Amino acid sequence: MPEIISPGDLILKSVEVYKKHFNVFADFAVWFAVLGFAQWSFDIMARSLLPDRFTAAVVSQLLSIPLALLLMALLAAMIDVTARAVQKKNVNFEGVLAMGMHKLIPFLWVTLLSAAAVFFGLILLVIPAFIFFVWYRYATYITVVDDVRGFAALQASKKLVSGRFWPVALRMAIPWLFFYVLFSFAIAVIYLLLGAAFGDPGLFFGNIGSRYSIPAAHSLVITLVPQIVSGLSLPLFMAADLALWYDLKK
Repeated sequence: MPEIISPGDLILKSVEVYKKHFNVFADFAVWFAVLGFAQWSFDIMARSLLPDRFTAAVVSQLLSIPLALLLMALLAAMIDVTARAVQKKNVNFEGVLAMGMHKLIPFLWVTLLSAAAVFFGLILLVIPAFIFFVWYRYATYITVVDDVRGFAALQASKKLVSGRFWPVALRMAIPWLFFYVLFSFAIAVIYLLLGAAFGDPGLFFGNIGSRYSIPAAHSLVITLVPQIVSGLSLPLFMAADLALWYDLKK
């Protein structure tokens, strides 16, 4: 069995792809910010028009369903763009939303199947959940990139991992941990600076309360910052995943 790409090379490959196509990935971050702002607007409208917090929360979540579907379409499109970037193909943002909408239903379905498998594993014990997570990690990528859908995508993902579970799990975990720490630090710095701008550097740390009970400007910050950082960071996570996936397929 050929040697699998190392965790360090996965990180380097991901950073290389990210730097080369940053302008395209930044366009995704803009869309994430727009969706975050729309979600915040729904929250503010519901809070202003409906005095009962529970009713306001329910109405806000119902209004947010189209936004959630659009976000899933963007994620499918991001997978496709990142996969082409990892393969050193030309990428651009033009037409990505239409492609994401085209892939939305199969992407949603396989995401639900993967989540259901992991949830079932949690009901049994934590260890089965971890096993199912690693087995089916590539199902969404297989659906978007190879157009293999549903249970067939789950089976294809499991087949790639079978016989090399721990080497694959390690190579999944290390890049994700590295990027998670990096962007968690970035979020903390942003919150620190914005808190200082509001007069309290620790304002956005700890329990700052429900978004329905804090000032609108504060709720905008805690809505937009994670959205924008997620939009900027997800391509790095995906590129590491996809680089490993392509290596396993050799």
